[in-house]
Amino acid sequence: MTFSVIMALVLAAAMAANSFATWFYHDSKHRELDQWVDYGFSRETLRNALLYYRFMGISMLVFLVLFVISCQLLQADGYVLFTDQRRGTAPVQGGAIANTFFALDLVLRGAFFDIMEHFDLAITHLHMNRTSRGFVWYCFVFRTYYGLTLLRILVSFVWIWTKISAARKGEHVMLPGVEPDDQRQRTDRR
Repeated sequence: MTFSVIMALVLAAAMAANSFATWFYHDSKHRELDQWVDYGFSRETLRNALLYYRFMGISMLVFLVLFVISCQLLQADGYVLFTDQRRGTAPVQGGAIANTFFALDLVLRGAFFDIMEHFDLAITHLHMNRTSRGFVWYCFVFRTYYGLTLLRILVSFVWIWTKISAARKGEHVMLPGVEPDDQRQRTDRR
């Protein structure tokens, strides 16, 4: 096994672990953000929420850069990763910019949940070499990581934004799993 293959395997495992952690750690962080909003909205609460989302965005950017570097290394070792749709699926090598656009295409496909796939939309002429099964699975993990993470961030952001908006207006937002009497006591403490 070459360094590039080991890097791809480690990166795929890290993306899968990060997706898993995002769904479960993010839940505890989300509850913490909920409590900050419940016990008083302030600029500090908004700053903490935005810092958390910034952390998520930075981790997604790091995985994008590492994926592109990994593709470059795999190609340098002689693996044929891409085909060119303009030339009838002829195998091609992609440079750093082409690999970046390929990765962004996968990100958009993950973010839009197969809308791009269904309507055959793409931002690059490069496509996966379907004969390279390992690379197809690697791209699947990358795409799934972005899809799951973006979905979780979107749901969380909408929930927090709704709570912050309600706190600004002085309204009370019902918390799941908390009895109405307990919520009134929380409101009375403010």
